[in-house]
Amino acid sequence: MNKLDKSAKALMTCDLINTIVNLFGETFLVAYFLQVSNENIIQVSIYYIIVYSLFGIGNILQGNILKRNPKNRVTTYRLGIIVMSIYILLIVLFKEKISDYFILVAVFYGVAGALYWAAHDVMNTEIVDETRRKKYMTTKRIIGKLINIVFPIILGTSIELTSFTKIAIYIFILTIIQIIISFNVDKNKFNTKCCEEKYSLKNYIKSLSSEQKVKLNRINKLAFLYGMMMDAIRVLVVIITIMTFKTSMNLGILTTIFSIFSMISLYIFNKKYSKKYAKGFLSFASILVVLGVLGLIFNISKTSLIIYNFTYSITIYILEVMFKIKEDNIVKEYKIEKWIIEYHTFVEGFMEIGRVVGFSLMIIAGLLNNIVYFKILLLIVTISIPIYAKTMYNIEKEKQNSL
Repeated sequence: MNKLDKSAKALMTCDLINTIVNLFGETFLVAYFLQVSNENIIQVSIYYIIVYSLFGIGNILQGNILKRNPKNRVTTYRLGIIVMSIYILLIVLFKEKISDYFILVAVFYGVAGALYWAAHDVMNTEIVDETRRKKYMTTKRIIGKLINIVFPIILGTSIELTSFTKIAIYIFILTIIQIIISFNVDKNKFNTKCCEEKYSLKNYIKSLSSEQKVKLNRINKLAFLYGMMMDAIRVLVVIITIMTFKTSMNLGILTTIFSIFSMISLYIFNKKYSKKYAKGFLSFASILVVLGVLGLIFNISKTSLIIYNFTYSITIYILEVMFKIKEDNIVKEYKIEKWIIEYHTFVEGFMEIGRVVGFSLMIIAGLLNNIVYFKILLLIVTISIPIYAKTMYNIEKEKQNSL
């Protein structure tokens, strides 16, 4: 009954390969950027602002293409992987001069992500039905964590023993494999209900009842907080880690250790979570990560950084999985199947705004060039987690009350 079909398995496999590509292109690329740019945090922040701005803009521009013909979604998704291959190839070609061309590299990554995720989010909702979604999401996350256990050490050690650009060649080959696997996603699986109406954000808003607008605004708020906390915190932690522990090998070892804790927490979540335990899970996650950041604010040291990473790793991915499950289930819960493209455009848009806000704050901290301001930034971004947890709980509680 809960067995995944060929399309779902292909989509999951592509996502898991994407996990490796992102691990290299984000975690270790940040470390590489810091190395070749003399720890220019402002450049790293601008890079991500360009990337996530293109994510949001691309999502809006692609709406009509994705809605007009559902089969375009797989083609767009595959095109995103192809552009990602070109992005990795640019890293290989530019080598140490990548900081001189960081805007061009950011544009390619932004376009690749916009194509990939705009199509992926809709495909994920329709290819994986509600009865299999928890199994699909938790299985993918657990395997993803296994990848994050093995590959950080492999990548970190390989980069130290060879070079960053040489490892990029192997990552490029992985993206080619990813393109081939994407041909196993069935173009005919998509719901044509969304094609009954032309793509229009304005008409989508008009079609919503007052009650639906209130409920969906909570999802948009959740998406904003998700974008602000997930990516800004992740990059901040990588920056602080690489500045504290210095080498890619150490970064890889620490990433592996914390991924083990993430995998364990996701396993427990998969086995024990139900909506009646939502408050307990959300409270535990938000309180633990806030306690962790307090240690960093008082004193940034190897010990406090390890403690923070521990609290972050066992809580943040639970919050992420809960958001992804809720984001996909909302479509049927609120009966907006024919507006699925517009719905994801709004959710993705608010998420990218949150990301841009997070990295804009990072630029300000970089310009002020004082560790105190980085601590304040970390505190501000971390405070968004309890707010996120409270919003998520209200949504879950509302759903229970309506049953």
